[in-house]
Parts: sequence; structure tokens; C-alpha cells
Amino acid sequence: MAPQDGEPYNWNLGRSGRQYPEDFSPNDPDLTESDSDPFGFVETEIVRRRGRGWIGFGIFLVIVITGAVVLDNVARGYVGGLIEAKARSALALPESTPMTVTVGGTSVLYQAATGKFERVDVAIAKLGVGDLSGKAILTVTGVPLRQSKPIESARVAVVTSEDELKKLLAGFTTLPVTSVKIASGAVQIGTTVTALGVAVPVMIAFVPSAVDGQLALSPKSLVVNGATVTPAGLRATFGALADPVLATQKICVAKYLPKQLPLDSVTVKGSSLELAVAGKAVTLSSALLTIKGVCA
Repeated sequence: MAPQDGEPYNWNLGRSGRQYPEDFSPNDPDLTESDSDPFGFVETEIVRRRGRGWIGFGIFLVIVITGAVVLDNVARGYVGGLIEAKARSALALPESTPMTVTVGGTSVLYQAATGKFERVDVAIAKLGVGDLSGKAILTVTGVPLRQSKPIESARVAVVTSEDELKKLLAGFTTLPVTSVKIASGAVQIGTTVTALGVAVPVMIAFVPSAVDGQLALSPKSLVVNGATVTPAGLRATFGALADPVLATQKICVAKYLPKQLPLDSVTVKGSSLELAVAGKAVTLSSALLTIKGVCA
């Protein structure tokens, strides 16, 4: 070590800067803790530098994560815009029709790297599905980047009005339909039952469901001449004559719905009816929703 002021460098210095005698002992009771450890400041400085290093790394990590999140959100919005344009073109929807696209799943950048998007939800203000139309939500999964490849699955839920429901009930031929109303969690169908030559007005509340692609209507309650009766009570009064009214009605609706998307579920929502059609390995196009099926 180079001398200082012509004198050899003396290592016998503590943190206080004092010089200690040659017979210095760290166990001397007259010394403070800082004096008994003349080189403790070295360890302290190392600890301080390590602490600053971890803090710097933490700040760097936060910046990286924040940047990745922002970049992914930008990519999600960009992809959503592309999908909206594709959906409008494929479904022949004008720009005036409100549409909202939501890209779900994990990181959009990661999904793009895998070649397909996990799930995309498209809310459309008004969409024609076969002979029906109404507010719809299109949910597709396994959407490939290449448009020539089919989508793994597609589901379209359409909220229809009473007037739209009447179109499906055209195949309801067991009884004459005089009125249709959606209320109290059921589809209420007005009809007439002839008993002993007398036409009796009957309002039947059906619980709708989808069975093997058909619209099934199961009787829940009945109103006969203004009086509410149970299915059991009606059978007790009219006997076998009540069977056509009390039987679960199955209506083929395939000719009113897309061929590749058979009826999947039916749910009463307030004064509307939500009908969902679904299919697998389909290609998103206008033909998907316009080419209708047939009833055997």
C-alpha cells in the first residue's frame, strides 16, 4: 500500500478514525462496539449495496410487467378490431349495427403465438338467425388465425320477442294457437279445447326446453275459463280429453334455424325468450346463419 505523507499506511484505524495503540485488544471493556470492530463498516457497506441492488431489480421488474400488460391490452384491442371487421363481413352486418367484441382467455400475444384465440364473445344489437332475429351474443372458441380453418365451436344466443316466437310455434299443430305470451318464467299459449261440443278457452303455461334439437313445451299450469287449475285437476275433470293439452309438445324448429347450428337451449328471460343454437367445427360466414335445416 502506498505511504501517506511519507509514512507507511497504518491499518490500525477504526470507524471513528482514531489510531489505536499497538497493544490494542478488541476485548477491552473501555471500547465501544463500533471501536471493537474496526472493519465493521465494510460489511455494512456491502449490505447497503446489496439492498440497493434488490430495490433496483424490483423497480426494473415492475417496469417490465407494467409494459407487458400495457402491450397486451393494446394487442387485445387491435385483435378485437380485426375480429369485428371479419364478423361484420362474414355475417353481412352493416356498420350501423352496434357490435362489441371481447377477446377472452390468457395473454393475447401468447394466444396469437399458438395460432388461435381461446374465446371471443361478440355482442350484436340485432342479428338474423334463420327466420328469427333479435339481440344476439355470438360466442366462438378455438378461433384460428387462418380464416380458412374452421372454428372449434360456435354458439349464438338470440333474445326473441313474442312475435318472433310465434314463427316457431307455426309447427304447433296439436292445438290451435290463439295467443302467445311470455311471462312468469313460462310461455303462455292461448288455445281452445272442445268438450261435449263446447269450445272452452284455455291458457296453458309451458316450460320451454330444447330436446334433441327440438323445441319442447311441458305444461306447468292452466287457466280454464279464468280459473287456474293444475294438470292433475284438468285430467280429473276432462279425463282422456285433456291428454292432448297435458302432453309435452315437441316442435321441430330446424327449418327455421341454421342447418349447422341446431337448437341447444331455451330460456325464459322476463318477457323475452332466449334461444341458443350451437355447433362444432364451423366456418364463420353469412351462409352459416342463413342456410336453414329441414324437418323430417
